[in-house]
Amino acid sequence: MSLPSQCPLCSANGEFQNVASGHVYGSQDNHAVFHCNKCSVNYLFPSLNSEEEREFYNKEFEAFMSVRSADDAGWEQPQKHLAANQEQFQRRWRYLKDILPAQGRVLEIGCSSGFMLYPMQKQGWQCVGVEPSGAFGAYVRHNGITCFDSTEELVAQGTLKDGFDIIMHFFVLEHIRNARDFIAEQLGMLKPGGVLVFEVPNADDALVSLYQIPEYDRFIWVVSHNWYFSRASLEYLLGSFDCNAEVRLDQRYDLSNHLVWARDGKPGGAKRFTEHFGPELEKAYKDALIRSGHCDTLIGIIKKPK
Repeated sequence: MSLPSQCPLCSANGEFQNVASGHVYGSQDNHAVFHCNKCSVNYLFPSLNSEEEREFYNKEFEAFMSVRSADDAGWEQPQKHLAANQEQFQRRWRYLKDILPAQGRVLEIGCSSGFMLYPMQKQGWQCVGVEPSGAFGAYVRHNGITCFDSTEELVAQGTLKDGFDIIMHFFVLEHIRNARDFIAEQLGMLKPGGVLVFEVPNADDALVSLYQIPEYDRFIWVVSHNWYFSRASLEYLLGSFDCNAEVRLDQRYDLSNHLVWARDGKPGGAKRFTEHFGPELEKAYKDALIRSGHCDTLIGIIKKPK
C-alpha cells in the first residue's frame, strides 16, 4: 500500500495521516482511504489519474451507479433518473428557495438528467448545465437546456461572458482531485453577490460513525471519490476563501433505509417500513441525526462579495 507524505487538503505531514479504510469499492486493491488527524478530512490515495478519470466518467459511470443504487434510482436511463429524483428536487428546493434571488442565470455542474434545472427554467431562470456523461448530457440538450461536457468547453464557447447568479453542484466536489481550485474557479464564474451552493456526503454518517455496519464500510468508500468531508474539514476548506460561507446539515436517507442496511447489508430500503411506524418517526429520526451531526449530507453555501 502506498502511503501519502502529506494531507492533500491542509498539507499536514505523514505523521498525521492514518488509514481510515482499506476497502475501496471499484479499486484493484491499490487504493485506500486515509484520514488526516489535523483537518479531519478523509481522502483517496492514490487518486485516479486524468486518463483513468476520463474513461470512467465517459464509459462506466451510469453502470457503476446503477449497480450501487436501489433498483428504482434510474441510473440506467436519463428518463428514469429524472422520475426517480423528484423528491430530491423538493428536498433541495426547501433550502434553495430561501437563498436564491427571484431569477437570474444558473449553472449546474454535474447536472445528470437535469432534474434540478427543468423546474427552475419553468420559473424563468436561464439555465446552463455541465455534464461529462455522454448519454445524460445529450438528454439535457434534447430537453432544451444548454449543456457542456466540461467547464473548459463552457468557457471556450463564451457562455461565461456575463457570469452566473447561482452555481450549484450536488455530490460532485468529492469527485474532484483539487477541491480548492475547483471552488475558486466557480467563484470566478459568479457575478458579484452571486451564490455557490453544493452538497457532499458526510464522513460522519451514522452508518459509518455510529452503527459501523461492515457491509456499509465496504460500500461507501469508492474509487471515484477523492474526498470524504466532515463538517470540520469542509469548514476548513471554505475558510480558504474571502467570502461569507457556511455549512448546513441534512439527511437524505430514512430510518427504513438504515434498518435494511443493518438487516441485509445493502441499499434500497427507503420507505420500506414507513407505513408501519409512520412518517412522523421517519422525520424525527432524520432530525435527530441532523442535530447530532451524524447525518449523511453536508451543504456548503458561499456568497461572493458584491
